[in-house]
Amino acid sequence: MPVNIAVKDAQYALDIVRWICSRAGPGLPGTPQERERAAMIKKELETHLGADHVVVEEFSLAPGAFLDSGMISTLLMMVAIMFNILTRWDTALPVWVTATLGLVFSISALMLYVFEFVLGFEVIDPFFKWKKSINVIGTLRNTESQNVRRLLILSGHHDSAMEFTWLRFTGYGFFILIATWMLALIMVFVMSVIQFTGVFAGSEILIRFGTLGWVLFVFPVLPSLIFTLFFSRGRKNGGTVPGAADNLSACGLVVAMCRFLVENPACIPECTEIRFITFGSEEADLRGSRRYVQQHLEELQRMDVRLLNFETIVDPEIAILTSEVNGTVKNSPAMVNSLVAAAQRAGVPYRLQPAMLGTSNDAGRFSRAGLKAATLLGFSIQQMVTFYHQERDTPDILTIEPLMNVLKLTHQWVLKGGE
Repeated sequence: MPVNIAVKDAQYALDIVRWICSRAGPGLPGTPQERERAAMIKKELETHLGADHVVVEEFSLAPGAFLDSGMISTLLMMVAIMFNILTRWDTALPVWVTATLGLVFSISALMLYVFEFVLGFEVIDPFFKWKKSINVIGTLRNTESQNVRRLLILSGHHDSAMEFTWLRFTGYGFFILIATWMLALIMVFVMSVIQFTGVFAGSEILIRFGTLGWVLFVFPVLPSLIFTLFFSRGRKNGGTVPGAADNLSACGLVVAMCRFLVENPACIPECTEIRFITFGSEEADLRGSRRYVQQHLEELQRMDVRLLNFETIVDPEIAILTSEVNGTVKNSPAMVNSLVAAAQRAGVPYRLQPAMLGTSNDAGRFSRAGLKAATLLGFSIQQMVTFYHQERDTPDILTIEPLMNVLKLTHQWVLKGGE
């Protein structure tokens, strides 16, 4: 008789979240608190898999590079503005020098945002303090399977985020502030291009038109400066955000699926290995999953690997992401289709959704490497304003239904070997 996911499995996942939040608290990337959260997950996986089948992999990262990249872009923009204004003044520096420097710094401000934040490259990391973080990996396979041909990975991340000050105090106004900041970066770049063109064309009209005045400084430059100066708060002792939904909900589900499959080994397809991974330092731009893919790429390319990542599970309708890394990386259509089929078999409400700007999850590092991967995302824009990257991200906001839906979908997906 087939075994199905029960309420007790979802309750177990929720209990894990409560246990970690009460014992370890928040855990920013690279902090001792993050490591304590990981250690608790390792301990729980060991109760099901045995100590010999759970390992941790340590890696290095510079969390401040990503977390402070917005502020650095703003500072570069302010330097560009200074040279832009100096071009109109009678200074000891030739106008072609100030105009060129203004353009260079405006390009640097914009490109840092694009490459470090949007595309996720480690551009300025060598200039920051490096710390240690860990990934936790548990391994399970059907005891009758001698020759493993397929690898299924279930994953989430155990670190928590820094608090978004403006999201907490302005709600939906946060999105207006983000748009204002981006507008400022683009506007300063455009004005610098116009001014640079005017200098080399010998056009006083273009130089004057390309010089920022009080109007543009009042908006959007000044609001952008204030926005980034007070963008986040509470970085000491692991931070202030418990991260119950984002993303201990996923960690609880990973461990709950591990327990279920250990108790029901017949659900594991033949010749299949399943890994239960919680990544560290996802909130520092997916550093844990990036390091894992880098370290295991040859092995992952050799096997038929499929990664199913869980992220912020608080809404009953589950989004199956068709892309990752701010929409710049496409997830495997075969992987997406397998999840749609699993959701339909499980009777779980779902929607297909591309990753938009600000949506970047651990599956992205696998998809960028050409591996089959996708993320199940379980929260809405209204819920984002309520708790996302805030002190309010506590276990109290979690309910059984969304956790059940992800477990049921995942169960069906595993039964078919990710097909």
